[in-house]
Amino acid sequence: SAEDLQIDSEAVLKTLEAQHGLLVERAKGIYSFSHLTFQEYFTTREIIASSDPKALESRLQKLAQKVIQPRWREIFLLSMGMLRNAEYLLQLMKQQIDRLLASEPQVQNFLRWVDGKSRSVNVPYPLVEVRAFYFDLDLFRMLDQGGSLDLARSLDQNFTRELESQLALDLALDRVLSFNRVIETSTNSYLARTIHRVLSRAIARTRLAQPKLETALQQLKDCLPKLTLDAPEFERWWGANGKAWIEQLRAVMIQQRNLGHIWQFGEQQKAALKQYYEANQLLVDCLNSDCYVSSGFRQKIQSTMLLPCT
Repeated sequence: SAEDLQIDSEAVLKTLEAQHGLLVERAKGIYSFSHLTFQEYFTTREIIASSDPKALESRLQKLAQKVIQPRWREIFLLSMGMLRNAEYLLQLMKQQIDRLLASEPQVQNFLRWVDGKSRSVNVPYPLVEVRAFYFDLDLFRMLDQGGSLDLARSLDQNFTRELESQLALDLALDRVLSFNRVIETSTNSYLARTIHRVLSRAIARTRLAQPKLETALQQLKDCLPKLTLDAPEFERWWGANGKAWIEQLRAVMIQQRNLGHIWQFGEQQKAALKQYYEANQLLVDCLNSDCYVSSGFRQKIQSTMLLPCT
């Protein structure tokens, strides 16, 4: 009878909850999977499993709108493997990502700088990887964090193993420019040695390529206190002179390398840029997943990433 069936089904649910831990009763008569993995899998199945092309198209359009929501990340990745052809969803994701910053003229200027700077360095990497490199450096300096270079490494896992000399120079200069944050957060007793070492590395990389930059950096290094200074004394010197020294370095970097600009972004713009970066990271991870896309489509998506709106 229906009543017996109801009792049996309740018993099954209680058994699954008590003995296997697969289900959890969230409210009276309302159960959900205890592990997020199950929820993500069945959510993905519900989105993908449709024999009606128009219904599937509509569901994928709605899914693409969630590209900036971290909790949907695994569902995007699972969808890539379940779809016979993932190109439509990837294209929708790319369009949604590009819209994130489309109405921000000031941020679009930043993207133009990223593109222009990337084109100005003669390196044997695809432009998208170089754009990812410079985007990362400036974004995470804006956020007062150390850059991870995760997006560039996702595009090419070997990207940072032996960094080309121009990029290695700009990375070293960026690390010196961020030194103020390191001093404020570090308990390292060798701060003076650290900044001398990082700056010396940058100077060494300029020796053949940019002698004017080498001279300017050497003059800045000569302004630093001697290595014999202990940490408290160095910190006192830095407290009195560090800000002015950093601004001199920044001026040299902007003039000689078009690097180190101060972007006057508000907190909302910074948050939008971080969302944009992370959404592009998800897009690359999806392209790298077990999904079917043509090589031409993959090239088209990657070649148009991190570019300003035309």
